[in-house]
Amino acid sequence: MANSPKHSRYSSPGYRALRWVGLCALAMTAHASVTPDSLDRVKDERHVKLETFFQSFGCPAPYHVKEYLGAADTYAIDYRLLPAISVLESTCGIYQRENNRWGWASARKGFSSFRAGLEYIAHQLAEGRYYKNKTLEEKVHMYNPRPQYARLLDSLMRKIDGGLPALAANTRP
Repeated sequence: MANSPKHSRYSSPGYRALRWVGLCALAMTAHASVTPDSLDRVKDERHVKLETFFQSFGCPAPYHVKEYLGAADTYAIDYRLLPAISVLESTCGIYQRENNRWGWASARKGFSSFRAGLEYIAHQLAEGRYYKNKTLEEKVHMYNPRPQYARLLDSLMRKIDGGLPALAANTRP
């Protein structure tokens, strides 16, 4: 019975202890490489990328970068998604209706403020019945099923990542 699953060498106390030590060492190594400074740098990079992106499209200030990042972190959605939608749908608020920069409900739904709209839409993209447990691509398709929309949105999101303001002219909605 030495080869039975119940008594395999992988279930022995010595092997389990060794595996536990290895996992702890791996976790400590990973934790050591993630310092508060490195987390702040990542957050700062996202902030700078969004500011550069909004500036490159001539968006009106304030850019609400902190709010966009907060909503993305709170709802675990891609931080580029809602800023890119805002550029595509309303030229980042220039052509918004009733604080709806994102064209939600074909721009027929209004919000009491920018923050109320951002909160509502971020929550829907994370937890709404049409969006929950879907990939980014699936969420975009539910938001607007036209293939051209998905291509434009993807291009805008890539511009945020690249921080390339010179390319903004090539993707004006």
